[in-house]
Amino acid sequence: MCHWCSYGGADNAGTSHFEYPASSRGIRVMCSARMDQDFILEAFRRGAGMVLVSGCHPQDCHYISGQQVAAKRFDRIPRTLERLGINPERFRVEWISAAEGEKYARVITEMDAKLASMDKEALRQETAKAQPEIAKRLRRWAAVPGMAEMLEEEEVSV
Repeated sequence: MCHWCSYGGADNAGTSHFEYPASSRGIRVMCSARMDQDFILEAFRRGAGMVLVSGCHPQDCHYISGQQVAAKRFDRIPRTLERLGINPERFRVEWISAAEGEKYARVITEMDAKLASMDKEALRQETAKAQPEIAKRLRRWAAVPGMAEMLEEEEVSV
């Protein structure tokens, strides 16, 4: 989630006491445009049931054009997931400002409900089937200091 907007939206949801499931794990990046497709694949490799990428609204981007870069990049993700055999409905992009804590809580609640409605065993099989191709795509990161160890860490359960 974007440091400048969506992270603030998540914080706003918490401080405003909006109810949403505690099943999500937020990862802050300075700009959603810094999110590489490989980060999303890594989340699925580790067993994430769903992945949300959230960033600024176009007019609010701290880096002026970061949101447009992110939008173009994330438009391609569903096709990539389909090619890997991962249901594209497991990936979602939302533009959430720091003032939209209620929207953040709603999105997380919707995603949690959607995940609960999916067959857990089918999700595990889908992810397991995609593992070899994901590992092949992530192999380039093994040369980056510290990344090889991270790629060997255990996955999380769905």
